[in-house]
Amino acid sequence: MHSSLRLLPLFIGISAAPLAMSAEAAPPLAPAINAPMSQLAKQPSVRQALDFIEQNESKTVANTKAINAIPAPTFEEGKRAADFAARLKALGLEQVHIDEAGNVMGTLKGSGSGPTVMLAAHLDTVYPMATDLTLSEKDGRLYAPGIADNARSLAAILTIAEAMKAANIQPEGDIIFCGNVGEEGLGDLKGVKHLFAQHKEIKAFVGLEPTLGGDEGEPVTYLATGSRRYKFNFKGPGGHSYEAFGLPSAIHALGRAVAHIDELRVPTDPKVTFNVGVIEGGQSVNTISGAASMLVDMRSEDKTALQTIEKQILAAVQQGADETNKRWNSNAIKVEAVLIGDRPAGKMAVTSPIVQIALAAASAQGRKPALDSAHSTDANLPMSLGIPSITMSGGGASSGIHSAKNEWWAPVNAHAGPQNVLLTILGLAGVKGVQPSLLNAKP
Repeated sequence: MHSSLRLLPLFIGISAAPLAMSAEAAPPLAPAINAPMSQLAKQPSVRQALDFIEQNESKTVANTKAINAIPAPTFEEGKRAADFAARLKALGLEQVHIDEAGNVMGTLKGSGSGPTVMLAAHLDTVYPMATDLTLSEKDGRLYAPGIADNARSLAAILTIAEAMKAANIQPEGDIIFCGNVGEEGLGDLKGVKHLFAQHKEIKAFVGLEPTLGGDEGEPVTYLATGSRRYKFNFKGPGGHSYEAFGLPSAIHALGRAVAHIDELRVPTDPKVTFNVGVIEGGQSVNTISGAASMLVDMRSEDKTALQTIEKQILAAVQQGADETNKRWNSNAIKVEAVLIGDRPAGKMAVTSPIVQIALAAASAQGRKPALDSAHSTDANLPMSLGIPSITMSGGGASSGIHSAKNEWWAPVNAHAGPQNVLLTILGLAGVKGVQPSLLNAKP
């Protein structure tokens, strides 16, 4: 008989927070965008669509519950994808399909005179397939794993599409409604990486994620926290802990590496974080470990700062291996660095049309526009490619994200998020006979 060692998790550093932990005051709104967005919000068909969202909030909640009841771990989103595709098709969208990566797409065709805009929310959750998704309600909150991240956002997309169809709005540019795969964890933005490799026609991207929302407002995320993730594999000769004593241990080398990582000092501005999240290794209590591994995450919104911490961690890991070899007068310990995650950092200028359009969408409805702090979302990828991209709220209030027992969503001003999003994508795509696209406006 032998046992294995699995320590989960060991945390070092600070991981990125859920969206909308702190909102910033919005910059002055550009008249060239604010004025037409105010007029757009007053147009009868647009007003009808905005009212539809508020009047059908109970249906959006029902869809949230139904979608969340379908398990969708990263890399296993197929069943939820099929359900979402059926819902898009039932709304009368065109070209509804599931692509090679597993992304679901449906299009509201434009008149052909505006840019193609994508509105997306990720299908996957952090929870394993066997997770109990039973929903409970307490004090006006809906508790269930994944209810906020990201079932609510998927339901919001359905309502936005239905509202546009109900109001007979034809955009100038095509609007692609998307449920994408691989946003969470080791998914490494699989879905959007495939989308933007295949669809060069997309000129603007709006992603939906949970925020605190409600009384905190609906801040716009315009900063993309980049991340690099590694699996470090330590390998050694292995052997009996007594008979072969003196051989170097892979676990000992890993331990030294972790200690060196723990000693690293990082700046707070730009914010840089690192985290050893999973350690695995060992064969038995009386075996010198021949193999051990760890998963390491590092993040920053600044590309140069991210490159710096990456170099420091790679050096710390190699130092752990070298010191272990020296300690045991050996060269048997080897370490392999495998890149398992690459989320590029990015930033949209607060004066860029897409950010100004989103802020003006809130202002046009009498809400206080606000900017959010940096986060890692699907928008990272298109932002890094120079494509105008932001992340917005699916509406409501939430907390306990990624906690199976504590994740909740509540319908606090829940219609506000989807209303802001609808007006934003109309400002980006334009509305036939009403308002041309503002995507290329000069603020």
